[in-house]
Amino acid sequence: MPSSFMTLFPGLKTHLEFTKMSLQSCVELTDYSMNLFSSSMKMMRGFNPMAGAVGFPVQQMPMPDGMSNMVHYMEMIRHFSDDLLDVSSQTFVDTLKLYQQERNGELAFIRFLTEDPPDQDWTEEYEAAHILLDLPSLRLVDISREKEHDIQNYTVVFAPRAGHHSNIAERVALFLRKQGLTRVAVVEQKCAEEVPLQVGDNRHREGFDGQVDQYREVLTHLKERTGYPAHLVAVCQPGPLLMSTLILYPELGKTFGSAGSPMHTEAQSGFFTDFSRAMGEKMIDFLVDAFGQVVPDDQPGAGRKVYDGRVHLLGFYFMGMDQHLRNFKKLLRDLKTGDEESARRQQAFYQWYNYVHHFPAGFIKDTYKKVFVRNDLMNDGIEIGERVARIGDYPTSVPIWALGGTKDEIAPPGQATEHLNMIPGLAEDKKLNLICEAGHMGLFRSRKILEQFYTRIAAFMLENSDMKSKA
Repeated sequence: MPSSFMTLFPGLKTHLEFTKMSLQSCVELTDYSMNLFSSSMKMMRGFNPMAGAVGFPVQQMPMPDGMSNMVHYMEMIRHFSDDLLDVSSQTFVDTLKLYQQERNGELAFIRFLTEDPPDQDWTEEYEAAHILLDLPSLRLVDISREKEHDIQNYTVVFAPRAGHHSNIAERVALFLRKQGLTRVAVVEQKCAEEVPLQVGDNRHREGFDGQVDQYREVLTHLKERTGYPAHLVAVCQPGPLLMSTLILYPELGKTFGSAGSPMHTEAQSGFFTDFSRAMGEKMIDFLVDAFGQVVPDDQPGAGRKVYDGRVHLLGFYFMGMDQHLRNFKKLLRDLKTGDEESARRQQAFYQWYNYVHHFPAGFIKDTYKKVFVRNDLMNDGIEIGERVARIGDYPTSVPIWALGGTKDEIAPPGQATEHLNMIPGLAEDKKLNLICEAGHMGLFRSRKILEQFYTRIAAFMLENSDMKSKA
C-alpha cells in the first residue's frame, strides 16, 4: 500500500528520531525553567508586601528630624523593586519563550520528516454511489454537483500515475466545473499494490494495453450515461495514452486536451528524454529488477511485480533539489518563527508529495520505452493489442487544446504542445495552444494559472459542447 518516502532511508530516519528526542528534552527543560522562574518571581513579589507589613509598626513610631520621609522612601523602594522584577521577568521569560518556540519549530520539522504522511484522499466529499466504475487499476468518481445541466457532455479528468495520489488533478476538475462544465468526473489511479493480478479467469496486465482498455471502458460508460461523448482532459502522464484511446475510438471524445503531458518527446530537450535515450531501453529493465518488488500475499495485488515509487520520487527530488532545499528551509523558518499558515500549506504539499504510490512493472516499462525513448505516438505509432495508434490518425472532428509551462522540467513546453502541429487536417480554430510561465506543479495547482489559462480552456470546451435545447 502507499508508503512514506522516508522509509527508503531507515538509517537517516533513526538518526532523526534521536535528534527528535534531544529536542523534546530541550523543550521540556525550557518549560520547566520557565515554570521555576515564574514561581521564584511570585515568591519575590510576595516578599515586598510581607516586608511592608513587618515594618509597619516601626513606621508608626515617632521619627527624629530628617527621617520623617522614611515611609515615602520605603514606598519608593517597593515600587522600584516591583518594576525591576517586572523587567527582569519579562526579559528572561521572553528569551526562554523565543528559545522554546525555535526548538518547537525544529521539533515539528523533524516530526514532519519522520512521521508517516496522513492518508491522502479527495477533498471533495463523495459517497459510494458517486463511484461510477471501480476497475482493476482505476476508479471513476462523479463530482458533478448540479442536478440540472445545460451541457450534455461529461468532462472527465484523468489523473496521472506518477507516484502520488490522484488528487493532484482535483483543482483542475473543480475549476472547470465552476466555469460551467457541470458534469464532471475524475479518474483515480490506484496504487499498484491494489491492482489484482487476476481478473476473473484472465491474467490482468497493466501495461499500456491494460490502461487503454480501462480508459475505453470509462469513456464508453460516460457516453452511455448521457448519450454524448465526453470532454477528455489529461493531467500530465495520461496524455499519450488518452490520445491513443481517442484515436482508436474516436466516437468517445468530444474534445481532447492535455496539460504538462509528454506528448511529443522529441520536440524539445528534457531531462527524462535525454536520460532515457542516453541510457537506452534496457535501463528501465535494470531499474525494475534492482528496485522492484513483488506484492505480498496480504495485499489485493498479491504476486504482481511493481516498481518502488519511492525510488521514482527520489528522482524527482534530485531533479528539483535546489527548489526543494529552498522549500524546506522556508518551512523550517516558518515553523521557528510561528508562521503557521505558510507552514501548513507547505506541509500539506509535502505530505501529498511524500505519500508514495508504487507502479506496475509493465506500465513503467512501457512509459519509459514507448514515450521517452521511442516517442512512438508521434513516429511509427503505439501498439495497443493488435492495433496501432498514430498521431496522423487523430480524428479531425475532435477539437484539441494543450497547455505547457516554460519552467516545466518534467515535460518542457515543446513536448507538451508541439503535437498540435502534427495534425494538419484539423482546422486552426479547433486548436488551442497555450504556454504559460509555470513549473510542472503550477500547471495544476496555481490559482493564477487556473484563472488566466484554464478559463480560456473551459471557454474552448464549452464552445465545442453539446448544449441542452432551451425549447
